[in-house]
Amino acid sequence: MGLNIVTNREIINKFKSSNYFRVNLGLVPTIEKNGGRVYNDSDKFAYFYNNTYQTSIYGQGNVGDIKFYLDMYINEPVMAIYYGENFQEFIFDFDEEFIFKKGVDAYLGKILKECDDKYDELKKLNELRKLEQNVKGDPNKIFTNPGQVTYEDIKAYLELERQKRQL
Repeated sequence: MGLNIVTNREIINKFKSSNYFRVNLGLVPTIEKNGGRVYNDSDKFAYFYNNTYQTSIYGQGNVGDIKFYLDMYINEPVMAIYYGENFQEFIFDFDEEFIFKKGVDAYLGKILKECDDKYDELKKLNELRKLEQNVKGDPNKIFTNPGQVTYEDIKAYLELERQKRQL
């Protein structure tokens, strides 16, 4: 899973102190196309970010699969972390004290662990929502499309009839 971190210059300079950090200035944010300038879609994350927030980000480097980007408009000590192929966003407050005590590499490990945990929670929550949506039947399907009626549709129809009788 790819991990993209967008933050300000101060925080990126802290990450640059890692022994594993490799400078990679990325791709140009815009390219010339049909006589005009358009966002470069070769870097899928930068293209997504540019379209979502209407601002350019600049590649700074990477630590393995973790890519770091600079957004000049982030002034607070926060990091926006985008996880996975669908770029699930997580916001973290920067913990300079943790880096001072245990080092920047340990901090990256902590961030990875927290992102994995949060992403797993979101996946479980989405699966539960899908199950809840699938459990609900359509009581009108018995009359509109009787060939496609499921057991859940029949249960919903019987529940609706029971409620009508009670009124």
